[in-house]
Amino acid sequence: MTSFKTFLWEVIDRFTMAMLSEVNRSVYERVVDFIYREVGLLDDRKYKEWLSLFADDAIYWIPRWRSETEVTEEPEDELNVLYLDKRRLEIYVERLLTGLAYAYEPPARTTRLVSNVVILDRKGDEIDSRAKFILHMFRAQPHELYGPRMQEVFSGDIYYKLKEEGDSFKIMMKKIVLINETVIGGEMYLF
Repeated sequence: MTSFKTFLWEVIDRFTMAMLSEVNRSVYERVVDFIYREVGLLDDRKYKEWLSLFADDAIYWIPRWRSETEVTEEPEDELNVLYLDKRRLEIYVERLLTGLAYAYEPPARTTRLVSNVVILDRKGDEIDSRAKFILHMFRAQPHELYGPRMQEVFSGDIYYKLKEEGDSFKIMMKKIVLINETVIGGEMYLF
């Protein structure tokens, strides 16, 4: 027979675990909502609003595959598909918005599907998470608006380092690991 003290500790443990579970669930749901909002802004071509989700010292990184099983780990010392700080990301987006980025004309129609979001780590107000994604892109060839169409599909993992800011987050780092890093035509898309 268990003592009242043991019973009481079991009840407290269950209550504590339930409370922690609710807190974690709340954080998880906020992270998922944030990620869905972020990729939705890209699909809707709301690039200025999308940029506002990034911290001033944010990094946007698409590493290259070093081999079939390893991606580059040192972005400043190794070759990357793309490695931008916030300022260079703003310049990139400005070019898209001016219509002078000819590789993006006409603009693509895109749909990003995101799933399997997990929280990898939490330290204070910083959260590391990962999501799986598929990006479907469809557009006319630049010189053949009513002619052949081009379709591309990209997929992989997106790693986020988020910082809680009020009821939302700021992106400190977004790392996109593409399983198919070859980009047709030399255009680089925002993932």
